[in-house]
Amino acid sequence: MYKWLIVFSLSTMCAGLLAEPLSDVRDPTTPLEYRADRGGVTSETEWVLDSVLISAKRKLAIINGETLREGQTLPGSNSIIIQRILPQTVVLQQGEKTWVLKMSPSVRH
Repeated sequence: MYKWLIVFSLSTMCAGLLAEPLSDVRDPTTPLEYRADRGGVTSETEWVLDSVLISAKRKLAIINGETLREGQTLPGSNSIIIQRILPQTVVLQQGEKTWVLKMSPSVRH
């Protein structure tokens, strides 16, 4: 009996080693045009202001899915700092360069 248990265990482990890696398997429910995000932020990253949350105690901006406060650095941005958070707008700064992210016109507060 133990012999069969050992054979079964070894064959199960070997089958797992021969199986196709999960990263190569396509999810059949995803649309054909879908391309998975394959990496980090590049120098050509487009920063998108998803949301702004302002209360009496705090100001938060959600940029590319990351929740950030004034003074924080955008992850993977090469030192872009959240300078100011306003309703519908966030001011970014990197060295001497400053620019503004605005929410989509379809988003209202």
